[in-house]
This record gives sequence, C-alpha cells and structure tokens, in this order.
Amino acid sequence: MREKEHEEYNALTKRLLEEGYTVDNHPDYVRVDVPMWQEKTLDNYDGGFTYERWWIFEQTFRTPCGLQCKGLQCHSNMSYMGIEWTFENDMATIRCPYEKKECKLKHEYLQENKVLRYECEVHMTKEEYCYEGSVEHILKLHDDEIRRQEVSFRLQKNGRVCREHMRFNRDTLEWEMNYDPYYCGSSRCAGMCPVLGHELDKKKGNVFYDVKISYLRNDLNGTLFEGQVDTRIIKGKKLFDHPVSMDIGKICARLCQDRIREKVRRHYFTQLFFSEYHGRYFSFEIQNVRAERRESRDLMQDLEDIRNGIQIVHASDMEKRDSENKRERRRQARESAVRRLEKKLLENGYESLEKFSVDRRHADKWLGEERIAELEQMRLEKEKERREQPVQLSLFDMEVL
Repeated sequence: MREKEHEEYNALTKRLLEEGYTVDNHPDYVRVDVPMWQEKTLDNYDGGFTYERWWIFEQTFRTPCGLQCKGLQCHSNMSYMGIEWTFENDMATIRCPYEKKECKLKHEYLQENKVLRYECEVHMTKEEYCYEGSVEHILKLHDDEIRRQEVSFRLQKNGRVCREHMRFNRDTLEWEMNYDPYYCGSSRCAGMCPVLGHELDKKKGNVFYDVKISYLRNDLNGTLFEGQVDTRIIKGKKLFDHPVSMDIGKICARLCQDRIREKVRRHYFTQLFFSEYHGRYFSFEIQNVRAERRESRDLMQDLEDIRNGIQIVHASDMEKRDSENKRERRRQARESAVRRLEKKLLENGYESLEKFSVDRRHADKWLGEERIAELEQMRLEKEKERREQPVQLSLFDMEVL
C-alpha cells in the first residue's frame, strides 16, 4: 500500500513513493532510520528514507562549476534558510577546492553567509567518474603545494620553526609562525626545541608573579573609616599548574606578561565589573614576574610593605592552609561516618548489613574484624542486660492472672 503523502518528506522519499515503494518494500541502497523501540515509519526525523552510507559515498556528484567528486567528500545533514542540505534532497555541500570567497555559480544562500563562504552545493550525476580534474585531484595538488611551501618556509627560517606553532593561512595562502612559549609549558615540552635550537634545560621550575590589589572596604560603611581603601599583595602565584623546563619558564616570564594579566583579570572579573559599573573601587597590578626553580621570599621587602600598611599574603601559604582545612573537613566527615556506622552495628549487629551494601564495605574497611567483634560483643551484653532487667508488676496485672 502506498504511503500517505507528507509535506515534510525529503526528495528521495517523494520519488520512491511515486515509484510505488513503501516503508517495508524499498531498494537496498536506502533505509529507514527509527529507534528500535518505535514502529518503522516514514514520519521520522530524517523525513523518510535515507541513503545507505556505503552506497552514497561511492556515487558521483557534480559542482556548479563542473567538477566531479565522490560522495565521501561531501557534507550532509546541514539545515539553513529552510533548506535541508542533504544527500536525500540532492543538496549536499562540499568545500570549494579553490577556496573562492565569492562565486556566482553556487546557491545564492551560500553566497550571503560568511561562515559558509567556501561551501557550494553538489548534485548527483550519472556521469562516469574521472579522477583527473576532479575535486579529489585538485585537493591532492593543493595539499602537495602546501607541503612544498612548508618545506620552503622551514628553509627560510633555517629550521628554527616548530610544527606546533605553525599554521597555513588560507586567506594569504602562506605559512605563518606564531611562537607561544605558554603552549610549550602547558604541553610539558622536553628534549630538543627547534625554535631555541638546543636541548631544553632538564631543571624544572615555574613562572612566579605577585599581584597587588587595591579595594574599597565596603564593611566600613557608616563608620568613621568609610571610604577606606586597603592594599594587599599576593606573592608567589604560579603561571603553570605543573613544573616546566627553566628555559621555557624564562621565555614565558619575558613574553607572557599579557597572558598573566588576562589570567588575573578573569580571576577578578566580578570585582572589576562592580568597580566599573557600580562604583566599588577595585584595581590590580602585576609585579615581579620571574622564573625560579622554587619560590623565593624577600623578608626585608615584606617587612617594609607591612610597615607601609600593605597586607602581605603568600600564595603557597594560602594553598597549604586550604589543603589543611580540606584535610580536616575530610577527617571530621570520616569520624562522623564511623560513629554513625558503629551506632548502627550496636543497635542491629553486623549481620544485619546487606552483603554488598555500602555500609558493609565501609565496616570492613574502616573498622576491621577486631573492632566489629568488639561492637558485636557490646551489643550482646547490652541485649543480655535488657533481658535480665527486672520487670515491675502492678496489682492490676495480678488480678488478671
């Protein structure tokens, strides 16, 4: 029986329905994609039938400028301007091998969008595929030219280039070198550095810097000290979360000042927002950026700053204090959990715990056999005392007897 017409069916489904095919009787090169728990129907997300990938990838397509390509090179499943740019609607797209920004031959909707400026639609053709002059052939020649330019670029720089910092600019069709030592530190680079031209120092360290912040004391509003601005210096903050080669650290200390400033700005984003739009004064300043194996402290400078009314805080001390507080919270939570578990064992016994329950695993791990046996003995003694406790009888109970 012929399927009922549906305005949202894709072009492939409409054609097959006109030819007399149904949801249960269709060619082998198409399928109906529905979840296994749903009834097989053409009223699905894809708009009916869809091509089998193995079949459509081997078909020949043609671009508006006459180039041939295989379906494997095409892009499907894009929805834009009310059009489903899919194989099933014969409106798949492909990236222009010439990478032309402006082309009057492709669809007008693709000409208007800057994001899709390199995309053009393709249509299935019955022509015999010819590799020479096809999209695949042009892409191969283009890739070969890019590789040739890369070799030439390396020779121009005398080999002092790194593939991780190079990129091919598709607008200028030239290779560019954007050296960023922060990426090297984040990637834990070691060994030979082609940019520096020597082995990286095996000694590890980090990039340390100080942050001087000035802020308005809002808690003093309504007092004699209203409007007071305090200053604090947080010393010894780290750029990286892990040790890096000292060679990379020294370069980052010299070239990554803007990155450090941006990192601090993001950290104090809320304070800066209220300072700019709500009058709550706040400012920061980056000081003393240096690369060291371990944080160094200038006690005399700290004392001088304290005499000038500046609060001095070391980041390592703050991290240590936070770690100790976290350890203490965990210890208290563990003790509370152990007390709760021991109370349960005293009331109901170890055997009352289910075999693979969390409480039973915790009892085996936290208490051990000796403590469990001790609690069991205490529970038995408590039950024995409760059973042997004398019961007072009343005269009314005697009358009943």
